[in-house]
Amino acid sequence: MGGFPDTCAPTCGLSLLFMPSHSPAASEDGVVICTRNRPSELARTLESVAEQSGAAQRPVIVVDGSDRDDEERTVEVVRNWCDEGLPVRYHRYAGTPAGTRQRNAGVDLLPDSVEVVHFIDDDVTLRPGYFDALCKVLNQKRHLLGVGGVIAKSEGTSPRPLVQWAHRLFLLRADQPSRVLPSGHTTPAWPTGENDVQPAEWLSTCASSYRAEVFDRHRFDPAVKGPSPRLEDLDFSVRVARDGPLAVVPEARCVHRVSGRNRRGTAATTRERLARRYWFVRKNMDRPLNRLAFWWSALGQLIALVTSSDPDSRAALRGHVQGLRQAWTCAHPLLGEGADDG
Repeated sequence: MGGFPDTCAPTCGLSLLFMPSHSPAASEDGVVICTRNRPSELARTLESVAEQSGAAQRPVIVVDGSDRDDEERTVEVVRNWCDEGLPVRYHRYAGTPAGTRQRNAGVDLLPDSVEVVHFIDDDVTLRPGYFDALCKVLNQKRHLLGVGGVIAKSEGTSPRPLVQWAHRLFLLRADQPSRVLPSGHTTPAWPTGENDVQPAEWLSTCASSYRAEVFDRHRFDPAVKGPSPRLEDLDFSVRVARDGPLAVVPEARCVHRVSGRNRRGTAATTRERLARRYWFVRKNMDRPLNRLAFWWSALGQLIALVTSSDPDSRAALRGHVQGLRQAWTCAHPLLGEGADDG
């Protein structure tokens, strides 16, 4: 990781530094936020970051892949929050926008003093004490390489899914949070009624934090690009978990406001999720039983879509069939011959 430059001039034409008149003291943790065409959403996210305790000493890197009009608005959002005392740096990502590459760039731009790297999405609202809860656990439990928070999709909702027998039968869901199933499907983090940290097999970059040393060995796979869903957080955290344990901290809460910008339609989302799930299995769980489990889960999803009365089910079914074709023929860019294994 690098450090903040001493001036407000662009660095190589890509970065602008907006900071309060007094530079922050050395910080043990820093924040990376990747954004694209979401200045309004980013403003709300930065508001919740600024309300966290110790915000004036916690550097924030905003890595922007916006189109021209939204780029100017995003710069203004960052500048305004700097004026409010948040130590934030704007970095214009010059390459093809991709969450994986933008996160890698953000990590490299953090000061060397940072020991914990927080990732949050640009459409997230943090609850009070979010960063403190995560850092406290990492300081107390030195064996952990990463921790995550509990994410709700909207105010007052619980992230715990309704686990039905069919979900379990087809290896799509389980009753334990933060698990990676043999099929490559996952369960989200949710409160279990206990305040103790919960072992996790994967973490969402919507709300996750890693020790800075992790990035000496691991990076987000730059071959993964495009709008959500990407599954790059699943791929990254599972690789990190091979080196050391991960956990979820129930006290660290946030709300994912789920912006509709930069997202695919129903058919394309379903297609991409299936093809990328197969990519994840082949890359990280490439055993015959896991491949069989993946196809078994895909069959369960197909049955569910055929029998569904949901208005979007026809579009989702079309996307699912397209995804099956891509996975079976390895026609997806991540699955083709010579695809980068990260």
